[in-house]
Amino acid sequence: MLNYGFQRLALIGSAGYQRAELPLDDSVSLIAPNNHGKTSLINALQFLLIIDQRKMDFGSHSVEKARRFYFPNNSAYILLEVILPQTGTVVFGCVGKGVGHDYEYFAYKGELNLDDYRLADGHIVTQPKLVNHLASHQHRVYQYNERDFRHLIYGGAKSKKTNDLDFTVFKLEHGSDARSYQQVLTKTLRLDKLNSSDVKEYLLKIFSRELPNASIDFKQEWEKAFQDINLEREQYLAAVNNLATIEELEHKFQRTLSLRGKIASAQPKVNQLLQDWHGHVQTTREKLSAQKHQLEEEQNELHHQDIARAEARSGLNNKLADLKRTEEQYQELQARFALIPNHAYLESQLNLAKQSYEEQAALCIQSQRSSSSDLARQLKERTEKRQRLETQRQTLDNNLYLHLSKLLTAHELEKLNKVLSQQVMQRSPSHYSLDINQLRDVLSGEAAPTLTLSGLTISLDELIPQHVQKTEQELVEELDSVNQQINSLTELLEVSQQRDLAEKKKNELHRAVKECERALIDYQQLEQLTANQSQRREEKAKIEQEITAINHALASAKDRYQALKEQINKTSEKLSKLTSDNNRVESLKEQRMDDQSLFTALSEQPHTPWIATEEWSLEFLPIRLEQFINDCRELDNLSKELRQMKNELAQKGLTKFQMAPTQDEELKGIIQFSHCLDAEKQALERKARSAVVNVTASLRELRSGLLALQSKMKEFNRLISHRQLSDLKTFKIEPVEESLLVNAMNVLIQQAEQTDSGQSFDLFDQTSILDDADLERAKNTLIEEGNARQGLRVADLFRLEFVVAKQGQQQESFEDIDSAASNGTVLMAKLVTGLAMLHLMQDKRHQMKAVCYLDEALALDTKNQANLIEIAEQFGFALIFASPAPLTTARYCVPIHQVNGKNVISRHSWQLLSPIESRMVTQPIAETSQ
Repeated sequence: MLNYGFQRLALIGSAGYQRAELPLDDSVSLIAPNNHGKTSLINALQFLLIIDQRKMDFGSHSVEKARRFYFPNNSAYILLEVILPQTGTVVFGCVGKGVGHDYEYFAYKGELNLDDYRLADGHIVTQPKLVNHLASHQHRVYQYNERDFRHLIYGGAKSKKTNDLDFTVFKLEHGSDARSYQQVLTKTLRLDKLNSSDVKEYLLKIFSRELPNASIDFKQEWEKAFQDINLEREQYLAAVNNLATIEELEHKFQRTLSLRGKIASAQPKVNQLLQDWHGHVQTTREKLSAQKHQLEEEQNELHHQDIARAEARSGLNNKLADLKRTEEQYQELQARFALIPNHAYLESQLNLAKQSYEEQAALCIQSQRSSSSDLARQLKERTEKRQRLETQRQTLDNNLYLHLSKLLTAHELEKLNKVLSQQVMQRSPSHYSLDINQLRDVLSGEAAPTLTLSGLTISLDELIPQHVQKTEQELVEELDSVNQQINSLTELLEVSQQRDLAEKKKNELHRAVKECERALIDYQQLEQLTANQSQRREEKAKIEQEITAINHALASAKDRYQALKEQINKTSEKLSKLTSDNNRVESLKEQRMDDQSLFTALSEQPHTPWIATEEWSLEFLPIRLEQFINDCRELDNLSKELRQMKNELAQKGLTKFQMAPTQDEELKGIIQFSHCLDAEKQALERKARSAVVNVTASLRELRSGLLALQSKMKEFNRLISHRQLSDLKTFKIEPVEESLLVNAMNVLIQQAEQTDSGQSFDLFDQTSILDDADLERAKNTLIEEGNARQGLRVADLFRLEFVVAKQGQQQESFEDIDSAASNGTVLMAKLVTGLAMLHLMQDKRHQMKAVCYLDEALALDTKNQANLIEIAEQFGFALIFASPAPLTTARYCVPIHQVNGKNVISRHSWQLLSPIESRMVTQPIAETSQ
């Protein structure tokens, strides 16, 4: 059974009950004549589980009438005790407010005790005093409105404070299933109302995430099929016929955008550099001369610094090598002793090794002292002695000696004990016979210490008694001593027989002692290295840091030395080049053309941002100025060529983008359109050839939804089909396709699939498709059915049939579940179906036992009752049977009594049923409180 879940339902002053306590943690047989409050008791759960009054179902009674019935005053209570895995035992309740028969929700952590709702004078606590009264019983009460209580039970979007308790009862796979879960849960409390349409509706809601939820207006989709194809075809053909021209136009336009960005970026830089050019020429000459002298002095200083750094680095590398060797030794020792807890452990290992060695050495010495034959003889003697002791122990309480000691005097017993062996004295009664009178005559006939037997006289002088009667404890101690001797002799004998092996083992143990001693020395070294580890790390880090700094300094110095050399070599070249650059700049200034209107506000026109990283400085002004003038000339030529090409394309029919606000936008449209011609061709081909089936995408979605539903129904049937229902061999729920609609859809989809697969056809030839009689009939069918149903949905494509088969009979299908079998079997089928639907929506990680209700349970035999209890248990539910007579298959048997015209269910009246060898035994359950 589940530990978590519903425990008890209680009513106080509600639904015609003075007081009621109903167990919910296991199956219940609720007993009362018809119309005596069974269903009204279970329906009380709707206020706590369904919560939304619009979804409650009280049969022929309205919700308003039900409220008056369940909450006649402000001391009417509906209470539910639940054990939650995250919170523990909690109580949920509804209490009437009195006015308007309204009610209020509350909850608290703790066990349900109906005495907590009674005042000292015996009256029931009223709603205004409830919170303070329960507080006096150490219960902190939380009050809720209907919306918050629904979020409390089913979880929801309502945020919780950190210190709020988690009262969630039903944790679902998807929070959006809460409404469907409540509806199905309502039906499990009224199974007689569950019908085929309910099953279809709930299953569609449960599987809604895998199904499309939109409806299709097929007629509207059909009429839009050919609307824009012709216009698009003209533009497509114009673009295809002039594709080479468009490709050239694209190349020129991209170059135009690039030049605009480049010129717009360069123009202000050119103007600024020209203003600074003459001053730059004068100052640069003076600067280059001084720079050469300074670089030569810096080069000599770097050489001397490098010699000192190299000597310091050599010494540091030697120290670092020593530290690395020490660290490697430390790592090796640390890995070796990783599992050694402490120094004492190694000492204990050494002591154990020494002990084993000393014991083995002693055995070797002893084995040398005694021969194998001596040891074997001693072992045989100890074995025989143990046997004698065992025999004596077996006859300790009843042997010949004890028997004689009771019949003879001490003197007579002593004489006999001197001539009879110990083994004889230990014999049991089954091994001797005794004539006491004759024996006494023999023993008393001689005065002297002699014993005369027939033909033999024995002197008893200097003979000692053979048998001494020992206690049980003495025998046990002597046996233990003998066993130890036997074990020792056995081991010595083995050692003596295998002396070479013993010597080898001794040597191995000696080596083990030496290894332990070495390990102890190494461990002491590890402890010392561990203690000094931080110091070594600091020293290593310091040395590495110093070496890194020296290496960095040397590398920097080398680079700097080379750089100085190169700068010295280039200084003279720069001085000679300066004069020629100045002459070149003066010549280029006269060739500029960027003052024309074409170059006005280039940064505000469409352009490609110039992100090149060329250097703009006075040094490179001659090169940049010449490139700037060439770019301006190229942009002017491209602008004229693009205008001419655009006009030529328009004359040839490509006018799709003539309404663009600017020439640039028109050119962009033409270019982008040319990039999509393959896709445009495919789109036009699909539209032209498949216009009649242009709605197949939505039809495919509907069919996929139908297939998804059929797959989900197979999973659902696996969940219910292996449950034993009465005499049924088979019970399943099959989604049967509406052939008229599905076949029509398939005709259109198949045609679309042929088109998509590349079936050969003449472009824009629609005649063969439009004249297809099958397509025409399919189209008309979908239009007519869509109009009749106000759109097509997955739900319109199938109906549910309930397939049943008894043992040895063929399967039969029924659209109405109530017609599928007998009343009892139908109730079982409805219960299994409802529980399976609830199971699908539950979070399987959150095990919580709830309840379900079955009225008229006498219609089922005991086997089916037991099957239903087991099925409900498997789905996480306790089953409540309602019937006029008790059902012995349930765990609890709970009768409804009447006192002073009010219904009463007392815990005293609960009967706990337990099966004992196919007989049922009832046990009354003591009530803890009244």
